[in-house]
Amino acid sequence: MTIQVLGIDPRSRSKNKLQAPAPLPHVSRRALARVRDRIEPPKSCHCCGGPVRLSDNSVIYNGRSYGDWPFVYRCTQCQAYIGLHPDTDLPLGLMADRATTNARKHSKAPFQRLLVSRFGGDRSRAYAWLAEVLGISRSICHFGMFTKEQAERAGEICRLELGGLV
Repeated sequence: MTIQVLGIDPRSRSKNKLQAPAPLPHVSRRALARVRDRIEPPKSCHCCGGPVRLSDNSVIYNGRSYGDWPFVYRCTQCQAYIGLHPDTDLPLGLMADRATTNARKHSKAPFQRLLVSRFGGDRSRAYAWLAEVLGISRSICHFGMFTKEQAERAGEICRLELGGLV
């Protein structure tokens, strides 16, 4: 799968009134401008090709909403999902099934430890390093963009860098 990074959303500079797609209460120009490496909202599922619906994340968490911006793109077939950047309709990355979600969560912990211990909390430097080691563009080097295999590889690299302690 090829990921096309589109840069800042042109709606952030538009004079026209922004229409938020249901069920979003609004979309903020300022929030749109903060997303530098945006990707298009999914029209079909990245996992199975099924139809995608924008919903409250309560559909995932047994009727309870979580977060200040509790919205997701969710596949109606395989239930894969991805959250949204706050106050936007822009996805945080690629849709993920349960196995991919678990791989991302498991792999991000050693990255977070490395971020603090080796990069002094400098997220940009840490992701630049990880992108170089993985051989991918910095603009797509984020756990929300990783496939299951990429997440597992990133976690393995970070654990090795930490001396295998994680």
